[in-house]
Amino acid sequence: MTKSELFQQTIDAWLTKDINKLLSGLSADIIYTECYGAQYQGKAEIEKWFRQWNNPVENQVKSWSVDKSYVDNERVFSHGFSIMSIKGKKIFLMEFLLLNFLEIKFVKFKNLNKNMKNFVHF
Repeated sequence: MTKSELFQQTIDAWLTKDINKLLSGLSADIIYTECYGAQYQGKAEIEKWFRQWNNPVENQVKSWSVDKSYVDNERVFSHGFSIMSIKGKKIFLMEFLLLNFLEIKFVKFKNLNKNMKNFVHF
């Protein structure tokens, strides 16, 4: 699977709430850090977090679009937007920028509703 396909699989997993699709693209030693600092280590912990986030069922990633991207053997650049609802009420528009250079990964999220910047490393 290419890096682009793996990234799209992750997006699809969040859009469809498909835990198996999300986990199949992760390594056993994965460390995932959310934009506000919470960190999840290993597939079991990520599965627990994913299931908790998606329960209540009103929590939903409504859309996740990538408007610019570039992938080669050493680099990944992606920019786009996601829209999500929490408990069926609040809609959050997040801007993201993904950079990957030789296994050093950096994701920058910007909450467009509150003009707050958050950072994720994974």
